[in-house]
Amino acid sequence: MYKILMVEDEKAISDVVKEFLNFKGYETVVADNLKDGMDAFNNDFEVVLLDIQLGPETSFPLLKRIKEQSPNTLVLMLSGYDSEDYIKEAKKLGADGFIPKPFRVEFLDDFLLPKLAVISKRKEQEEKEKSED
Repeated sequence: MYKILMVEDEKAISDVVKEFLNFKGYETVVADNLKDGMDAFNNDFEVVLLDIQLGPETSFPLLKRIKEQSPNTLVLMLSGYDSEDYIKEAKKLGADGFIPKPFRVEFLDDFLLPKLAVISKRKEQEEKEKSED
């Protein structure tokens, strides 16, 4: 089972997404601010859904830490802002994709779940290669 960390300060969004992901069989941990997200992150998460703007601060310090500690962790940025500067900074720090807000939860079926399938295949291949050694 995948572990997903969602760092989102809008409770209505995090509640709906968490319920959706749990229904799909994913263990989802939610943090609603940068500090709690920093505290919650560890290398056990395969995916992080990260809101760019968390109250008065951005999530870029957490994105940077994730990519330094666990470069294979998939980080998808959530944002209601259309700021080109934010997008450039997130890409520079290693963000793997963007989900514009607002979005329909069904969008995750088309966008997120296929990415999880790729991660699953990659993990299976790595395990197969390890067992062959």
